[in-house]
Amino acid sequence: MRILKSSCQTQSPDFKGIHIANSTNWVKNIETSIDLYQITNKDRDFLKKLQDSVDMKRLMPDKNISKAEYDRWHEMLELAVTKALSSDRKCFIAVTDNKPCGIITFKPDKRTYDLDCICTWPVEVGKKVTLAGQTLFKQMFENFLAAKSHFIELVAILNGPFSVVHKYMRLGFKQTGGENFLVAMRTNQEQVKKTMKYLDDIIITNHITGAEDINLLNKLDL
Repeated sequence: MRILKSSCQTQSPDFKGIHIANSTNWVKNIETSIDLYQITNKDRDFLKKLQDSVDMKRLMPDKNISKAEYDRWHEMLELAVTKALSSDRKCFIAVTDNKPCGIITFKPDKRTYDLDCICTWPVEVGKKVTLAGQTLFKQMFENFLAAKSHFIELVAILNGPFSVVHKYMRLGFKQTGGENFLVAMRTNQEQVKKTMKYLDDIIITNHITGAEDINLLNKLDL
């Protein structure tokens, strides 16, 4: 999760999204269906409502997680939403049972993709959505490979409620530096191709072409 400071441009309040893919995920004989929507920079109202609707402490009650860690997680969600409103970013929302369960925001470039943030959350109390994060990563990886960029870079935080560095390492990222509670990580085209072979085995994606913009405030349950 990359922490960057920049101002957001003023956007239209008309928030619409585009249904880009359906996925079926299989782990330990458990099937999970996840829809992916691409967010446009006109979707301010939806993103704001989404940000306000996710109560991680209620969704993932855990006596071992401190208030500061919950607050840190929500800061990451706020970062993903803020960056999604920038015209130079791409943002995807993961949805299961008509309920949002994850968001990924990144800055694509011919040389390097910068991952701003990825966050996932349960749609039922105490029950994580299987492979929600990997499904979002897979969509970003597909964009990255098609663009023939060289690297994907991110900054993982260590003082959040969940350990993320090893999760990123399993997706092919390697540590390149860091300080305090931040770890810089990077992957490349060759490694992403290897990771995609693994993801293709557990996440079956059906892409949707020609989908029209829809009002996600009316479409999804928040």
